[in-house]
Amino acid sequence: MVALRAFADKSVEHIRRMENPETNKGVLAELEDLIGHLFKNIALLEEAVTTSSYVTGASNYQRLEFLGDRVVSLILAEKLIMSESLDEGEMTFLKSELEKNNQLAEFGETIGLRNYIRAGETSENISKKVVADVFEAICGAIYLDTEETIRIKEVERFLQKFNISERIKAEMLTAGDFLPIRNQFENKFRELNRCNPEIEFRYRSVGEAHQKRWQIDECAIKADPTGEYVTLTGVKSNNWFASKKDAEWDAIAQAFRYMEE
Repeated sequence: MVALRAFADKSVEHIRRMENPETNKGVLAELEDLIGHLFKNIALLEEAVTTSSYVTGASNYQRLEFLGDRVVSLILAEKLIMSESLDEGEMTFLKSELEKNNQLAEFGETIGLRNYIRAGETSENISKKVVADVFEAICGAIYLDTEETIRIKEVERFLQKFNISERIKAEMLTAGDFLPIRNQFENKFRELNRCNPEIEFRYRSVGEAHQKRWQIDECAIKADPTGEYVTLTGVKSNNWFASKKDAEWDAIAQAFRYMEE
């Protein structure tokens, strides 16, 4: 009962903190410091951190997230194309890895972003997907708030707070073993089906958060962009792996052998 009351009190305090105009102004100023961008139009930042569950009818982050997603994607593509050792398939794979919700949510968590999100629930209950979406919305807000000639550079400067260039290099190293077998699989698939495959994995995990192990429970593929995913029967991990990527590598290797038969 005490824990429940404490939770309720915390929820009320969170909402009051964000609804008080003076407090809200201070909260946004704190976030500006963390972002490293002083907004000319503070309403953009306010919109970027507001969810649809906060106040019915209020502007929320979704439009800015739509823009931010494209801006982040362009910046990543530009950085990847500077590496002449990567082909198109490798660049596409690496960009998708860097754009995943858990990666963007991690960037948001680095600056404590969930504590600044205006939502109908407490910060602890805000999902990682929402944190990732709000992060992209902030990128969109920075883009619109900046002079046209330096918009991309200003968003890139924000992303560099999270060592984006170093993360790209790290992804290139860790993907070194995975990319060749994935490329072989995709090339074989294109040879047989004359189209690009879309692969989806269903994961299973065990262990505590800091030492989880992963297994692919199911691997599905979609050949037609308008079609449905088809499960590859029998393609799944037989072992547990320290990372999702290693589990995916194992499943893709099986899928490749499956097509070779």
